[in-house]
Amino acid sequence: MAYNNDAIEYYTSLKSSINEIFDIKLNETKQRFYDIKRDPHIEIINFEAIIEKRPTEIDETSIRVLKYKSPSFIATVSFRFPPIHSNECWKVGFVQACDFMLFHNQYGDLGYSSWEFPQLVLRDASMINDSCGRNFPWYGSKNQVVTIQGPLYRQSEYTISMRDLFVPWIPWDIPTCEGEQSYLTHIYRHQRFYVWLCAMNCTKNELLIIRTIRWTQTIEIDIKPDLNRGMRAKLISNPVPDQPIFLKRNIFIPSCALQEPSANNAQLLIWRPTKGDPIVVVNSKHHDTSTKKYLHLLNNNI
Repeated sequence: MAYNNDAIEYYTSLKSSINEIFDIKLNETKQRFYDIKRDPHIEIINFEAIIEKRPTEIDETSIRVLKYKSPSFIATVSFRFPPIHSNECWKVGFVQACDFMLFHNQYGDLGYSSWEFPQLVLRDASMINDSCGRNFPWYGSKNQVVTIQGPLYRQSEYTISMRDLFVPWIPWDIPTCEGEQSYLTHIYRHQRFYVWLCAMNCTKNELLIIRTIRWTQTIEIDIKPDLNRGMRAKLISNPVPDQPIFLKRNIFIPSCALQEPSANNAQLLIWRPTKGDPIVVVNSKHHDTSTKKYLHLLNNNI
């Protein structure tokens, strides 16, 4: 069993989303940088972004898979929103996108498996939205975004937060077998993200970028498959992760990162044996032109 969902907390109880109510077409959303001189005065009270200063936790208790839990990326912001004297609707929240992922699991001389985004591999997209996939473009639907519906005649105060971490299950055996043999020898994962704090005027379908954060995480684990479980795996990457960076200058969000597919729905798990053709072990939940093109290339070993 191979599993690679990021741990995203989300919740929605609304029968119809704000996007549906206001007929928001994300491919037509206008973007610009937040300008305090022309936009509602959003007062940032406190804004923090950290990655937990702890090593990745490795779990070898399963007879079929190695599990690990990375340190969490956590962003929290408290802000005040000014009065709204019209019926305008605003949303303030986090948008996250991944622009690079290298995730290889080596099985000695037998080959390696890799989680891949066809859209990024083929360079059909510069980034891919990384969210729960139910409330585009926002990272989630609960604590990660707030909806502010006018009219409101007083200043209001809010706190939003997001958390992201890696919790994959990686088979000890080669992923096409689902057995209990131990062949896994090495894990390497390097992934890069952008996070934006944004305010969206849902009435006008306009997205204002307030701040941009850059964060990365690298996890490398060496495994000695001949040892007993509990003694096989050792973290060899830096146990203290690099901390997020607040960019001095904001960047725009590519249109591809505002809408589907989400990262969890776009990824494929490919087994690449040393001898033989690549095999798709876990297919993506979302099939777009990039996915179909990539599968065609794999099937024809191009």
